[in-house]
Amino acid sequence: MCNKTNLLKIFYLFLFLELSVFGAMCAEANELHRENHALTEKFSHLPKKAVEVEKQYPLDIKPSPIITAANQMCVECHKTITPALVMEWERSRHAQKGVGCVDCHKANEGEIDAWQHMGALISILVTPKDCSNCHANEYKEFSRSHHAKAGEIFDSLDNLLAEKVIGLPDNNADAVNGCLQCHGSIIRFKRNDAGEILRKEGKPVIDPDTWPNSGIGRLNPDGSKGSCHACHSRHSFEAKLSRAPENCGKCHMGPDHPQMEIYKESKHGIAYTANIDHMALDKEGSWVLGKDYSAAPTCTTCHISSYMTSEGEHNASNHDVGERISWTLRPVVSTKINMVIYKDGFKEDYPDTRKLPEIGEEVQVIEKIVHEETLVKKIVSKRVDKIVTWQERREKMKGVCRNCHNHTHVDNFYQQFDSLVVLYNKKFAKPAQVMMKALTEDEVLNPKVPFEHEVQWVFWELWHHEGRRARHGASMMGPDYTHWHGMYEVAKHYYMKFLPAVIKAAAQKSDEMKTKYEQKIEELLEQEEHLWMKGLSEEEIKVLKSTYENRYNE
Repeated sequence: MCNKTNLLKIFYLFLFLELSVFGAMCAEANELHRENHALTEKFSHLPKKAVEVEKQYPLDIKPSPIITAANQMCVECHKTITPALVMEWERSRHAQKGVGCVDCHKANEGEIDAWQHMGALISILVTPKDCSNCHANEYKEFSRSHHAKAGEIFDSLDNLLAEKVIGLPDNNADAVNGCLQCHGSIIRFKRNDAGEILRKEGKPVIDPDTWPNSGIGRLNPDGSKGSCHACHSRHSFEAKLSRAPENCGKCHMGPDHPQMEIYKESKHGIAYTANIDHMALDKEGSWVLGKDYSAAPTCTTCHISSYMTSEGEHNASNHDVGERISWTLRPVVSTKINMVIYKDGFKEDYPDTRKLPEIGEEVQVIEKIVHEETLVKKIVSKRVDKIVTWQERREKMKGVCRNCHNHTHVDNFYQQFDSLVVLYNKKFAKPAQVMMKALTEDEVLNPKVPFEHEVQWVFWELWHHEGRRARHGASMMGPDYTHWHGMYEVAKHYYMKFLPAVIKAAAQKSDEMKTKYEQKIEELLEQEEHLWMKGLSEEEIKVLKSTYENRYNE
């Protein structure tokens, strides 16, 4: 009996303890619930924002494509013939809006690239003029840009190298596979002896030397210039492709303009690579720095897209990529560039060494157009509508920079950049240019044979390769390209190759000419900036030797 009583007491004791603990837990749970409710009220905007973000940055799952009756046959047939192409289109915004094959590829009666295909009059070529049916403003902006003029290189030294120096009379494969794939070709057609376009099953035969070609300055049969899918790759046409720096790197890379390599080296490129998932590259619609993303700028950010300012969004989205450039870094000697805009929208860069016209003035302008599948120059009269100074162009670029940097940072960067360009111009480019002009005037060099002598090759690489690398490196904060791939190579080849090659070329003319240029170079090297060649001071040598010994113990 006693044992049973004790057991009951113990049971009721444990029961009491369990109920006490449970009550405390309930009270604590109620308190947590009240706290969570308060927090939810305080941050009630967060779920809403999460939904908004989900809408702005959709997952890979896209709405089903809208296939109109006009495009039904195309899609069904090409799902078998070119299935990957159809898949790309199906995930595009075009497909979501019901824009399909016929809408882009349709042609008009009488167009030389038109042909009947399964009951529809179409063309293989989709040109900027075709895209302008929906994207009129983008077409207008692009048509007046440097990109649209990229195909006008047929009378340049670059093209001469590919066509003449490298090519054969009947084989210009280097130009076709190299130059024209970035710059763009004149689209030509195979013709018979009567000049009529050859056709195969009704389809016009395009000259294989000119197509396929997605060059940014392609010269199309309908008179338009460019290729939209150079940046907006078909058939998905995703915005993230044109926003990504790799897209520009197809053409803007290599020994003469290594923007892609410089970008990857720069702090901007490093930040982009590390934070690519924060770049909102897939966002539909506008893509605004300081609003939609902040992790890093890309090529598009600096040269095309909109950005935030202290006064709100600056709607600068523009397919004219050159509007924010204040230096030209391409020629032998760099100059700051103003922009002259004419009434018809045509634009020209005016070096700051060239006198600007007046607003309203009639100016004779050289335009390049395709006539009978050949690029020809046409002199036309245009009226000046507006002038944008190099300072105004720079201010537009600074607006991008100020999203992350203060005025001091931005202004000092431009001071550093400007100083590098001036250094290159003053010490190497201008003296080398003067020397080349003198050799031509003395008939040492024949202007009709631009790569006859070694000095012409050395001079070419001095400005076209090494000088550009240095200038572009400074413009995009790539220190290695500025110095080791740039100014170091400029200096080494100026002293060790260019100046000796000047004397060598002069000696081939006559002994008197050799003596003349030896004296010219001797006078040049007497200038203060070249006196290092006569030797350093004893103190300078001592410091250099001591530093090396202390660092390497040798």
